[in-house]
Amino acid sequence: MSEEQMNSYRLTSMEEPGDERMAQIMREVAEDARESSRRAAERVAAGIDIAAEQAKKQVSEILNRLNNANK
Repeated sequence: MSEEQMNSYRLTSMEEPGDERMAQIMREVAEDARESSRRAAERVAAGIDIAAEQAKKQVSEILNRLNNANK
């Protein structure tokens, strides 16, 4: 199936897609889902890294205050 034929199909069409076109649609949907999941996982990991750094900083500040209070 040519790229033009692939791109011309619309889900609102009254024609049912053939097996080849349906397989292509499903592959594209799967690729989009994987990419979306990858980006979401990167955002979550970045948020965890930021939260961990902030927690380390807070613990360090608390420990410093406790050490200074005991002197």
